Parts: sequence; C-alpha cells; structure tokens
Amino acid sequence: MIRTMLEWLSNSLQLNPIIALTASFIWGIFSILLSPCHLASIPLIIAFIGEQGKMSTKRAFWLAASFSLGILVTIAAVGIITGLLGRMLGDVGSYGNYIVAVIFFVIGFHLLEVIQLPFLGKTN
Repeated sequence: MIRTMLEWLSNSLQLNPIIALTASFIWGIFSILLSPCHLASIPLIIAFIGEQGKMSTKRAFWLAASFSLGILVTIAAVGIITGLLGRMLGDVGSYGNYIVAVIFFVIGFHLLEVIQLPFLGKTN
C-alpha cells in the first residue's frame, strides 16, 4: 500500500509541474518550520527582543515577524541561487563555502563588538 502511494506520488510530481512546484514549496516551509537548526533561533529572537528594553506588544510582534521573515528570505535566496546554479540546496561549491564563512565571521565579529557595521545597527 505504501509502495503504491509513493509510486502514485512520484508519477503525479513528474506529470504535473504545478503540483511538483507546489509540493516543493510546501515541503520547504515544513522543513524550515520543523528543522532543529531553525528552532534554535527561538532563543535568539527572545534575547534580541528582550534587549530592546520596554516596548509595546505590537513592536515586539513586528520585530519577531521581521526577524523570521529575514530568515525565510535568506533561505529562499540561497535556494534560488543554488537552484539557478544547478546545485542541491546547501551545496554552494568550493568558493561559496569561503564566501559563507567570511559572512559568518564578519557578522560574528560584529556581534562580539570587535567591528562595527553601521548598516546593522548598534549591538548595545
């Protein structure tokens, strides 16, 4: 029964690109929502909002929403770039690994207040 269901699903995805794209989009959303890597960002969001001082519930909501939207847009951009390059998501090539590492180091140094990036705002 499971084999029949998987064969039907595979055939459906191969025959209808709209269904395939919709299924890919939905699976992508679930993979982000259920990923332990992204669940770890919840304390980051709480800490960031807590550091903002006393604020209204509306402002806290918009900060959390913009933080979450930023994560989704970033992941979507990586997916689009890697898809256009004909690679699997996460496989950014040898040069891509160095670029991602530099970005991580720069943002890390900013968060440690070693360097200042004015376009990211103050860390205090």
